Amino acid sequence: MAIFLAVLFFIQIIVGYFLVLLYMKVSKFDNLEKKQRQLMNEMDDSIGAYLAELKDENERLIAKLAERQTEMTKQGQAGIADPAKPVPTAPREESQPGSAIGVPKVPVNIALQSYENARKVHGNASDEQLEREPEDDRTRALEWHRDGHSVEEIAKRLEKGKTEVELMLKFK
Repeated sequence: MAIFLAVLFFIQIIVGYFLVLLYMKVSKFDNLEKKQRQLMNEMDDSIGAYLAELKDENERLIAKLAERQTEMTKQGQAGIADPAKPVPTAPREESQPGSAIGVPKVPVNIALQSYENARKVHGNASDEQLEREPEDDRTRALEWHRDGHSVEEIAKRLEKGKTEVELMLKFK
């Protein structure tokens, strides 16, 4: 009987040891999962900041191109500039020492042509109409719901089920 109790006691010690090892492994994976979530959040934040900065740069470029285009039309009306003559490019900052962020290396006239081609592709829609176009079904559904359309109408327009549209509207 004493040997049987000693064997049971020894088995309990071994099981306890394995339980402690298992607990340590689980806590290690929990910590790893927390670090992964933190990294994902940091990456989302940095990508969001990068996209916002890129959008600001793009808007500034568009404004500068529009300003340059109005200057060209004024010069063209005054008879000063030759329309066949290319637009002069902005000076590059490569020659200036210590400048980390310089003026884009793409000539302004090429960028202007690119934006004009983009406008031709989108038709005669204004910039405001292009910016207002919803990007996905969710934003369209939210916009139509704000306009007072029913869930059934939105589902028909999007060619989706009513339940899916209700979920889109519920999780704004």
